[in-house]
Amino acid sequence: MVDRRKILKSLPLAASAALASPSNLAIAEKQEFQLSIEPSMDAPFRPLQQAILHLTGNGCGDTSLIVQDGEGREYYRAQAASHMPFTIGGALGRQLARIIRKNGSVAAEISFTVDCSTDLQDEGGVYSGLLKAVLWTMMSWSENNPVSTIHFKDRVYQLFAGWIFDHTLVLKGMKYFWPNVKDAIDFFAETQREDGMIWENCYPATPDKNFFDWKFGYDGFISRFGDGFWQLRRAPVESHVEQYFVEGLYATWKATGDLTWMKSRLDNAMRALRQVTKSPYRWSEKHQLIHRGFTIDTWDYVSDDQQRFGGSVFMVYLGKSEFGVFHGDNTNFSLQCRNLAEMLKVAGREKDAPEFEKLADEVDKRLNALAWNGEFYTHWIAENPEYKPDVGVDMSIQVSLSNAYALNRGLPHDKCAAILKTYQRIRKQMPSSSPAEFYGIYPPFERNFTQNIPGLVWEYCNGGTLVVVGGELAHGAFEHGYESYGSDILKRIKAIADRYRGYLPVTLRGKAVDLPERSFQQLSIRGQANASHGKEAGANFVWSSHPEMNLADLPSGRQEFQGIPFDILNPIEEAHRSCIVVSRQNPDTASVIIPVNAVGASIYLLNAADGRMNSGALLTFHYADGSMHTEDVAMHSWAFPSDSRYAKAGPRTQDTYRLAWKKVTSDNQEAGIYATGINNPHTDRRIESVELTAGGARGRWLILAATLSSTPVFFAPYDDLSTGIPDGWNGSVLYALFEGLAGIKDLGAAFSNTMISPRWVSAEVPSAEITLRYPASKGYTSYRYSLRDNKMTLEFTGSAEHFEVQMLLPANRKSKAARLDGQEIRTTEQTIEASSYLVLPVIGSGVHRLDVMLA
Repeated sequence: MVDRRKILKSLPLAASAALASPSNLAIAEKQEFQLSIEPSMDAPFRPLQQAILHLTGNGCGDTSLIVQDGEGREYYRAQAASHMPFTIGGALGRQLARIIRKNGSVAAEISFTVDCSTDLQDEGGVYSGLLKAVLWTMMSWSENNPVSTIHFKDRVYQLFAGWIFDHTLVLKGMKYFWPNVKDAIDFFAETQREDGMIWENCYPATPDKNFFDWKFGYDGFISRFGDGFWQLRRAPVESHVEQYFVEGLYATWKATGDLTWMKSRLDNAMRALRQVTKSPYRWSEKHQLIHRGFTIDTWDYVSDDQQRFGGSVFMVYLGKSEFGVFHGDNTNFSLQCRNLAEMLKVAGREKDAPEFEKLADEVDKRLNALAWNGEFYTHWIAENPEYKPDVGVDMSIQVSLSNAYALNRGLPHDKCAAILKTYQRIRKQMPSSSPAEFYGIYPPFERNFTQNIPGLVWEYCNGGTLVVVGGELAHGAFEHGYESYGSDILKRIKAIADRYRGYLPVTLRGKAVDLPERSFQQLSIRGQANASHGKEAGANFVWSSHPEMNLADLPSGRQEFQGIPFDILNPIEEAHRSCIVVSRQNPDTASVIIPVNAVGASIYLLNAADGRMNSGALLTFHYADGSMHTEDVAMHSWAFPSDSRYAKAGPRTQDTYRLAWKKVTSDNQEAGIYATGINNPHTDRRIESVELTAGGARGRWLILAATLSSTPVFFAPYDDLSTGIPDGWNGSVLYALFEGLAGIKDLGAAFSNTMISPRWVSAEVPSAEITLRYPASKGYTSYRYSLRDNKMTLEFTGSAEHFEVQMLLPANRKSKAARLDGQEIRTTEQTIEASSYLVLPVIGSGVHRLDVMLA
């Protein structure tokens, strides 16, 4: 019997459901069909995943299946059947599968969720391994990673780094993994100086004055907010900041697809670029180009001779400092002018765009006339022709890192090819011990760049090998017909990450250290020994009486540790007087004097301290002429000893101590000693003796041996790590991997228009799958690629309205036939250098399969 009360109660619920989804009205009318999907919907479906729709009910022959993506676009249609396999794709989000009758009514429907994240799998695993290494590095390179924060006007901003330059370089990779990417641009826009200048960085501070108040306190290069607890800074020498602000804005708009937000920042970008052309610190009236002080490429420290004006590496002074044109400031400026013009047009401000397009053209023309030498851009050209600094190298032959960046800044192909050939030439000419040819500058400055840490040749940007430059170089190689070279660069970068246990350092020493030719003289401590390092000491003092945590296992006699020979006394043979212990505790001795009577450049101590020695000790050179000199000696604990072996930054060439020997006890404690080097600043004076003095009130200093050396302190480096650059800059490697090798390029915003140009053949990878996703939006692209025998296959989808597809063909192969979604398609071939690409006409949204038969 029908229960009328139950029917009346259900009517409001049914009406509500029908209004929320009008198709439910049709389903409620007749429910002869039911749709289900396999696999189950326990997790979101992924693009290009195979799914099966199951239809139950009678008479489905007069119905059709339509699948719509998250934007409501139809991407699959077929005759309805009981089992309907299809490939998922199109826009992410809630997708809908419907069974449609001939009259257009809905017979059944089911919704399901499609989502994805960035991922790469390649046959052989080389490049997926590279992706993992770079991602781990970018997530972990600093204790503040993956983001740092700034509190400004009741808003907390997330940034990949507190520098707009660094943030933008990290953004090249992190935009594919991190959802909040607007904050950095918002912060530097909100704090923009009235005249349009962009601050370079922001740091927490205190209201007390600091170094930067002292040095940057002229012409408005310093500012504070938050009651003085935050400090905005701009190195006066730096001329690239506004460019990286606009670059960051452009990349953020691409990742988010947020047109409204982008429009809100265009005036900031226009003011920033205009300010560059008006500031005497940035703009050369002589050349009508951007200028800066004498630095190494885009770095923020001037040469030694230029520091005489302000006593700081960051300073330039109008009317005093030497200025010159550095090409990288200008190539990026012209690119960002064009990027700004593009954004202005998209935002409906076409009338504002020509100003910046014209400026870009003028800068390019002037720069090429001034700095292009036919093979690359000359590093830095002084405005004052009389300024000829003594740098120990012919500056006209130096290739600086921004030449690699210029490859990706819109240069014509002939210039890019010339730059790529230059780097290939460098690879043949570089020192055999060099990690790679992508240097900060090559050849390096031999002189005049010593006062910024580390101030060494072949380190940091002065001849160091920079992986970030390798990423830019590889990307440019992929774009300009040198695909195999680009793949090889990425493979060599992967090998660097493998050497560092899956972590990718951005800075390596550009040339192996030459081992010094040196002689040693072991000094006797027998007359000064006052303790035993064995298990027993008789009537003497023992370093440790613990049954296991002791140094009794230390070998005696002539031993070599870390390349330094030492003579170690045997506790038993020396009647338990085998070492020196100094401390300020009674009844210990506070200092001892060891006779030397020789000349030398350094002295090495085999030593350690106990855990109470918090302050350093002292070593005094007493010379035969009656003079003396005292040096600090850093203390390192004998318990759980360590040195720089596993540190993430170098340079290892400046190590002054090394772990010499250690042991492990049965309960997993470690005990050890160190070789510590101390330089003698007066190598021309005969050393009569050295005096060792304990520092601090409580600690003990253990000395087991001493050796004089004919050369300054040197320990062979553990590895080739250098220093000075955040490892997060390796975003350029993902830029080369994703846009270059995988060939996915966002031609619109949020992948609304996508280029797919797989170049796996250049890496000899027969198959690969990739998804690129912007977490800041729903923009993505996915494809599967394979090359088997005489057939290339590409399955692809994404959020794009349109796809432009170009397939790199294997060398000496041609396309015999091409089919798109089972239908023959007309194609053309495009040649760049020796490479041939199969070019398809523009393809609409959805899921597609391209099959190419090769001749």
